[in-house]
Amino acid sequence: AVQQGLLTGGYLQVSANEYFLEENAPSNALNPSVAPVVQVFLRHNLLQGFGTGVNGRFIRVAKKNVGLADETFRSQLLNTVSSVLNAYWDLVSDNEDLRTKQGNLAVAQKFYDDTKTQIGLGVLARVEIYRAEGELHTRRRDAVVAETAVRQQENLLKNMISLNGLADPLLDAATIVPLDSIEIPAQEDLPPLRELVAHALAKRPDVAIDNITAETEKISAAGTRNGILPSLQVLTAISANGLAGRRTPQPPDSEADPYFEGGLGTALGQIFRNNFPTQRGAVLFQGEIHNHLAQGDYGIDQLQLRQNDLIRRRNRNQLVVDISNQMVALKQARARYAAAVDAKKLQEELLEKEQQRFSLGASTINDVITVQRSLADAQSTEIAAKTIYSHARVSLDQVLGDTLEKNHVSVEDARSGRVERASSLPANTPGR
Repeated sequence: AVQQGLLTGGYLQVSANEYFLEENAPSNALNPSVAPVVQVFLRHNLLQGFGTGVNGRFIRVAKKNVGLADETFRSQLLNTVSSVLNAYWDLVSDNEDLRTKQGNLAVAQKFYDDTKTQIGLGVLARVEIYRAEGELHTRRRDAVVAETAVRQQENLLKNMISLNGLADPLLDAATIVPLDSIEIPAQEDLPPLRELVAHALAKRPDVAIDNITAETEKISAAGTRNGILPSLQVLTAISANGLAGRRTPQPPDSEADPYFEGGLGTALGQIFRNNFPTQRGAVLFQGEIHNHLAQGDYGIDQLQLRQNDLIRRRNRNQLVVDISNQMVALKQARARYAAAVDAKKLQEELLEKEQQRFSLGASTINDVITVQRSLADAQSTEIAAKTIYSHARVSLDQVLGDTLEKNHVSVEDARSGRVERASSLPANTPGR
């Protein structure tokens, strides 16, 4: 027998049987005899269990789950890359802050040496050396703290980009040298909010996950909706019979027909000529009065669908809010950076004027140190503003779903764990 299920809601069966009979009864007209039977049987649902949408729902859900797994992996990859980007730009900022602190240390060292020289010439009182020396120690401490921050951020980034982290001695001994600097364009060329929302809906993996989940829920709900229907089945069977054997002597009025004389080939010939067919058919109906269990399951599924739809609508609204907030955050970061740049330029000019006044004897060491500290604070504020801008840019790309494309990260490479393309230094790398 061979049976094949039908996705429309039934099954088809083809079966073949053969009976062989041999007895010592002299009254048998055919002895021995063979009686093969070939039957084609079809049973099909017409209400409950009918249709490819119901019977193929698990296959369709399984196919959807493949896409769901891909989008989940892409979402995890996007979030990981965003975290690494933020850590990398923090390292860039820490290196820039270290260079600034080292520059301030050099200025404080020069100021200390000049003050010491002027005290030796009798221009300044000896007590002034303590203020210059105190400022020198403060700047040296700031440089040590900045260098420690760089090392800590290096370790954090190493742990994020390596499988073994600092357990690898080669990686532990290596130094990360950033080749990039935080570049802030002259102006932001952002499309309108409506276009950004449409772009995010097409690119973000979590949106794709919500859409796939909604589709699988609707597909699965087809089963409970179909369960409230009554059962109506139709069945039909067509069979062909054959009979053949060796004729045995019998009374004249009970002799076997010569047509049945033969072996298995004769009986099979009767089947294929359809000499002795049998057809039967039936319609089976079964319905439950007040099928509360199936109706309850259907109602629960429908409520769950509506609830999940409301959740997805809320997520869409939150997506619009997130994009709008990130746009505002990016504009605020730019404004904060512009204000920090202006403040630093002003402090540089004030320091230059104060040093001129000090050389002419119109200012004191305390005044110069105060302006130097203000300049150092302005420089730190500018670096912090650049860091905030870089994070705002990364967050905007993340909320738009552009992180992977903007940073040339391939999902296929991430899935295989191997980057096929060769790395290259940026075109503006110093010393290249």
